[in-house]
Amino acid sequence: MKLNRIVSLFSLLIIGLSAFAQYEDQRIVSSYYEFEEGSTELLYGDNVVFRSGPSSSSKAIDTLEIATEIKIIQKSDEKAKMNGLEWNWYKVKIGRKTGYILGGLIALDHIRRDDVLFLVTMAGINRNSDDYEYVDYKVRTRMIRADGEYYGHESDLNTNAFYIEASNNRGLDGVYNILCINLFAEACGVDGGKIYLFDSGERLIEALQLVSVSDAGAFWYTEEVIFPDDEHGWDGIVRYEREQGEYLNDELYWTKATIHTLNLKWEGDHFTPNIKEFEFGEGE
Repeated sequence: MKLNRIVSLFSLLIIGLSAFAQYEDQRIVSSYYEFEEGSTELLYGDNVVFRSGPSSSSKAIDTLEIATEIKIIQKSDEKAKMNGLEWNWYKVKIGRKTGYILGGLIALDHIRRDDVLFLVTMAGINRNSDDYEYVDYKVRTRMIRADGEYYGHESDLNTNAFYIEASNNRGLDGVYNILCINLFAEACGVDGGKIYLFDSGERLIEALQLVSVSDAGAFWYTEEVIFPDDEHGWDGIVRYEREQGEYLNDELYWTKATIHTLNLKWEGDHFTPNIKEFEFGEGE
């Protein structure tokens, strides 16, 4: 029994180190994210008022356009609410000018894909349910085209933390770029997954929202997709895979799982069939 505990602890350590290695090159952002001093960031907001002090009543120094580069000098203790969330003011430098910008107007992260730029930030809505209050988090995305035009989208978040990745159309006709918002599950039983936003050339479309959740020793549920250009991908088809299972006996590594696969076709602004409405059968 003692040996089994040692082996289990060692296994957990290896899993933890593997998870850390998986995310160490990613910027995981949340409503609590703080910009590092000396970092170069981009504005999410457009026509942002650059102020002389950490207050919306401070004198305006300049008005700045979306994606303007700023250098973070210092986080202020002063805060203000914006889009349902509380943000710190930041002392920043733009060229030779120094002033203040509210954190909610700075992109939490950004990523370039060829000649387009993706920017993300967050919003929140306070909710009341029985005896407790909670925040319904949203991720807001803007994509700036090469000609300077931009459009955006707001998606629901199952968690308060995420990181982003961008790619080409991965073999899908009618799609120019894809942004993947990876939902970061910080603990067992917390929903993770992915949100896929497709750039149609005219707007961002929320094409898929996939769930991934597990509780060690109890159950797991995962959704994944394989695009046409991925290994084992099929031309013109996105392959959807759903797996759910339960742990029956830890010592014997005895598990039971059910796997469903489904072919999805992109129709220009949605997939058919709709996986949220598709009837997978009994027990789903």
